[in-house]
Amino acid sequence: ILLFSTLAFTTPLSAKDSYVFESGNYFDTHLAWKVLRQSFEAVPSDLYHIAAAPFKSPWLTAGSLGLIGGLVAVDKPVTIFYHQHIEKPLDIYKLPKILFTQNYISAEESWIGAGILTQYLAGFALGDEKSQVTAIMATKAVLYSLGITHFLLKSTTGRNRPMDDLVNCRDSRSNVHTCDPYDFEPFQPFKLQGQNRTSMPSYHLTLYFSVAKVYQEMYDNYWLPYGALALLFASNIKGHQHWISDMVAGGIVGTLIGHTIVSNYQNRYLNKSNDFTVIPSTNGIGFRYRF
Repeated sequence: ILLFSTLAFTTPLSAKDSYVFESGNYFDTHLAWKVLRQSFEAVPSDLYHIAAAPFKSPWLTAGSLGLIGGLVAVDKPVTIFYHQHIEKPLDIYKLPKILFTQNYISAEESWIGAGILTQYLAGFALGDEKSQVTAIMATKAVLYSLGITHFLLKSTTGRNRPMDDLVNCRDSRSNVHTCDPYDFEPFQPFKLQGQNRTSMPSYHLTLYFSVAKVYQEMYDNYWLPYGALALLFASNIKGHQHWISDMVAGGIVGTLIGHTIVSNYQNRYLNKSNDFTVIPSTNGIGFRYRF
């Protein structure tokens, strides 16, 4: 349901052109510095295009907001169904933590971090520009997802998380959960940890979808990145503690973030989209400057 809803409302977000990357030497520091410099230079443009995206695609934005709003209206029965028929049967395994051991980094995040780091180091060792670019894009997706969800969207919505037993309105985790899907208190202080008023959107679903979208567009493959997303989501599935609308919102926001990172890099460096071009024609000479 989550995958279908999110992908249905983000189908127009896809890569526009094929990519052409350099093949460098083994441990090519010149290529590595070029990739790092370009990725760093693109950050302000990334953030601008992420902020502007809802206004550039108003119909897609309206459809996404309509979907989320409709789910909020039926969140309690739909989330009860999810708890009983999806979450409970899938609560069968937890991934162990690797690479990172800090308490504020989940096992699933540690697997994402290890995968990204491995790809970057392999790309550097082999002089593979595409692997390095993709790994850095995925890292940016992680950081943007963290900042946008916690410092902007969660603080703006101020929604409380659902009880683990919505039928009987009981909770075994803390006293900050609710049975009321309309329990919003907008404009809360920024926070990175804690459960209170941090339900919408889901940070982890934003993270998973943003990273999956980067890999899907860079390698033109849906099965591997979204298959990995499903495995990560199913690990410790009860730990997400979200309403269905929170998860769908996270998927949509994450897809937007991942697509924007790839599209912006492509437009800046791969399509030569900021070049000044002279265009001869039968009527004279034209000029084009794309930015």
